[in-house]
Amino acid sequence: MRRFWLTTLLLICSPAWSQTIVASVEPLAKALRGLYGPEVEVVTLLQANQNPHQLALSPRQALLVRQADLMVWLGAAVEAPLAPLVARRDKASVALLDLDGVVRREGDAHEHGHDDHDHEAHGEDDAYLDPHLWLSVDNMVLLSEAVASALPAGLAEQQPALWQQQARQMGEQLKAQMVSLTQVPWLTYHHPWGYFTAPLGLAEPVVVSQQLDAGPGSRRFVALAGEIRERNVQCMIREPEARTAMLARLCPDCRVEALDPLGRDQPELGYLDWLAHLGSGFERCLQGPAGTE
Repeated sequence: MRRFWLTTLLLICSPAWSQTIVASVEPLAKALRGLYGPEVEVVTLLQANQNPHQLALSPRQALLVRQADLMVWLGAAVEAPLAPLVARRDKASVALLDLDGVVRREGDAHEHGHDDHDHEAHGEDDAYLDPHLWLSVDNMVLLSEAVASALPAGLAEQQPALWQQQARQMGEQLKAQMVSLTQVPWLTYHHPWGYFTAPLGLAEPVVVSQQLDAGPGSRRFVALAGEIRERNVQCMIREPEARTAMLARLCPDCRVEALDPLGRDQPELGYLDWLAHLGSGFERCLQGPAGTE
């Protein structure tokens, strides 16, 4: 009898009722936390100090992928190191790139600001898929539907319908916020912002380099400085990994707005509040008075 009650107590106190979702990057986790209740733990696989462009997983991270009740990731085309781990899972997984209707930003590598040495590394006909798919509201609405179908247990009340409605409203709010700023030129280092800025109608930026680890050569630097002067660029959206000193030389009079396309600087914000934060940053930079940071 004593053993019976001990076993019962362990079952009552154990977290067996809880479930774990592992999201490959923080913006996916932000959205998932808005969909699920407290009995579902959402874990971000990519740590804040890891480079998403050169992802190397630790044994602990590999174990997280294997054991998660649901694995949510972008897909093999942009997260290749995860592909073999996800393939070996015996539980549900959702890849954003596998969903019907997902918005993709694709093009030739040359069109995205690669320097000559980048061409050699990627090949003359290399296609480029922008991996920052989470910055598209439409993509995240699709993802919310897919994860709710894959793991319905633990969804918060009225989800995912309520979150989807709020996401679409946020998209419309951001468009209204930017309506007078669509022609304003701006500068970015490797342009992770296309999924966010294209639906808002913002101008294409001056892009320094498509790769964070490949800065411009001397000829490219001179050409960029000339383009910045010709377009009267006064706004710089600076990613955390961008080369700050080099950007300051390129555009010393630019207003600088430091924003993280992975949301690592705003861990307390949910996905929709984080989008509002990005929108406010772009608005300040595009319409603010001339000056420096």
